[in-house]
Amino acid sequence: MALGAHKDKANIILAALADFEKDHGSLPGIASSTSRDTLVAQVISSMRRIDFIANVVASKIHPQRLDPHNVLFDPYKGASLLLRKGELDEAVWLVFLATQFGKHIVDGWKLAGNVMGSFGNGTVWTRAQYQKSQAGFEAMLLNNVSSLNDWRIAGRYSNHRQYESRKPEKIAKVFRSFDEWQGKNDGFRERLQEIHVARGQNPEEAFDGLYRSFKKVHGFGRLGAFDFLTMIGKLEIAPISPGSVYLNGATGPLSGAKLLFFGNTACNLSVSELEKKVDKMDSYLSVGKQVIEDSLCNWQKSPNLYVHFRG
Repeated sequence: MALGAHKDKANIILAALADFEKDHGSLPGIASSTSRDTLVAQVISSMRRIDFIANVVASKIHPQRLDPHNVLFDPYKGASLLLRKGELDEAVWLVFLATQFGKHIVDGWKLAGNVMGSFGNGTVWTRAQYQKSQAGFEAMLLNNVSSLNDWRIAGRYSNHRQYESRKPEKIAKVFRSFDEWQGKNDGFRERLQEIHVARGQNPEEAFDGLYRSFKKVHGFGRLGAFDFLTMIGKLEIAPISPGSVYLNGATGPLSGAKLLFFGNTACNLSVSELEKKVDKMDSYLSVGKQVIEDSLCNWQKSPNLYVHFRG
């Protein structure tokens, strides 16, 4: 296994899997040492991706990371910088942009930067600017419809978002629904406070409340909501973390869970029961629900040969 960082934890994860099997029965999907090692490698790969964001939070960030016209543009690093300046809602806005368009394996943040930066010719659409002129943002999309339709000019969505529409009216609908979700007045802080009042301040309960409320955001679905909120937590924008892998509505992670627990993807166990099994397994591995979700998704694509997935 080519593990890099966290390679010292491989034996710990293997031992945790063995302990889980001793208490809860065998895991047919990793009956062979090859498939078991491949799953462990994917777990460690997922842990490294989370470490990268932790390093962003702790590192010095250049102001050009905020400039969508600059090749250094990076909405995650920009969000971290904005948070340090106390601009909470603008930080949340950049995480939304990053999640909506994603980082393509070749194009990077090109599509997000083009939309935020009016394709290099006009307004930079911060949250404040969007609220001043939502109509202006939507007009910008219409004026650049030919560029949007040409991925060589606009850039491409990431793998997680590859089926999203490039139509201006569809993108506009996503932005309108997110703006309504974030809140018009006190923004994200007000949204989070509402969840705290209703559910308490436990990070997992707060995550669950936000996750369920995110259904109002058009086009994000289960994966978009999970990716957005886990990043909000990792960037320390809000004290939230997933208490479950949220398999309902999942594709890759659900297939991975079925393969792991039953050796095939055709089992009839309900999603909620399967979700409980996966969540229980993390109580042994202690790597976090996002790592489990991500590693199961990637492992099921190539169960017997480690492949590094990104973009």
